[in-house]
Amino acid sequence: MFSRQWFSILALVAALGAAAESPFGATVVECVTASRDLRFNNPTNALGEPKRFVNIYSGSWSGVGYSDVYGGVVHPAVPAYGGGMHLSLVPPDAEDEDRPGYVVIAFDHDVEDDPDNPFGVDFIVFGNAGCTKSSTTGMTAMDDPATCRLTGTGFPEESVVAVAQSPNGPWYGSSRWRTSDGFAPTLGHVYDPANADTNLYSGNLWWGAPTDPTYPVDPRVSFSDCAGLTLAQLCQRYNGSAGGAGYDLADVDGLPVNAQGRKWFRYVKISCAWGEKLDPESGEYEGDFGFSEPEVDAVADVAPVSGYRNWVLANFTWAEAWQTNLTAATVIAPNGLPNGLNCVYGLKPTDVVASVPFEVMSFAPGETQHVITMRSPTRLTKTPKGLVVSMSSSLADGWRKVVPTFVSSVQDGGVWLNTFTVPKDGATFFKLSLDE
Repeated sequence: MFSRQWFSILALVAALGAAAESPFGATVVECVTASRDLRFNNPTNALGEPKRFVNIYSGSWSGVGYSDVYGGVVHPAVPAYGGGMHLSLVPPDAEDEDRPGYVVIAFDHDVEDDPDNPFGVDFIVFGNAGCTKSSTTGMTAMDDPATCRLTGTGFPEESVVAVAQSPNGPWYGSSRWRTSDGFAPTLGHVYDPANADTNLYSGNLWWGAPTDPTYPVDPRVSFSDCAGLTLAQLCQRYNGSAGGAGYDLADVDGLPVNAQGRKWFRYVKISCAWGEKLDPESGEYEGDFGFSEPEVDAVADVAPVSGYRNWVLANFTWAEAWQTNLTAATVIAPNGLPNGLNCVYGLKPTDVVASVPFEVMSFAPGETQHVITMRSPTRLTKTPKGLVVSMSSSLADGWRKVVPTFVSSVQDGGVWLNTFTVPKDGATFFKLSLDE
């Protein structure tokens, strides 16, 4: 027997229209799974945000006594394994390659290929994979993450991810997309011993504020990059992210675009993958073929970040980019220029150029728009990432930000003069700044 859940399209549309927009999966359109465990075959387990906490309990594991407590914050060494914390996809026919287990989840809005999303990632799928520890002893809620060493391997489950603009397809995917139940394992709260939240559970010394499920981990990173790290170091490098597997719509061929020229979807389908089976003990493929049985915890629409933040992520390794001092625009880069200027000039931190100060040469008021001229050591071809103009009708009213429109770049001796415009828009006060 297998569980099959159907929802009428009319009811789906009514539900999506009535609810406030959410960054997470809003409705299950269809689900097929042969899982017999009632705790894990409920499709609604895959809706909402990813699970952050496993209920604390006492128990023994690998010889550890009953005085130790397990569960606690979900992190790469303690995945979301509790009852009701995820949906388990099991094929209804393990021998039929054309009958995988799967779930179709709808967002309550269109998810777009947004150029301002970190790492270019547009949506995230959360499973319940985890990292392998060097110790076989079970990790308790009281153990210090700084003493837990990772091996550089994990326990992923293969899956197939596809998207569609209609619940009936057509479905689009990419060979470049990774499994949804793999790296990066979910992290429910920030590792922050200095600000540990004692309300999470009694004795918590390590975990602070909730992580952000709409902010991805660098998709170039895999389990092997964790080799030799402590759990604490890995959690810091998540940089506030809740983890999950990130997907870029730019990788998908043929996906239609909207009026703004952006690829988009509203429905995501996660399916069991057919392939050669892997022996989890030996790490070798067995030679037999069959379906994987991945878990699905949540799906999320990625939130865009500032141009300066994207510049930091693009130009520093994941081992460096989490450091808070890099987000200060005044930090000096290896080429001697502040990070902020390198961002505005479109330079890498190591690019060596003539020393040119960040300088606005002129600000010419107009009837409907104002013209700004500034210098740069290199030719600009568009408005620099992170450069904004803040406008205000009165200093007591606060500031609103607009991105200046690039007009031209003209060489003047050894530098370039760049022209931008901003609308007057009833403002009296203007300031040019870097949007951090």
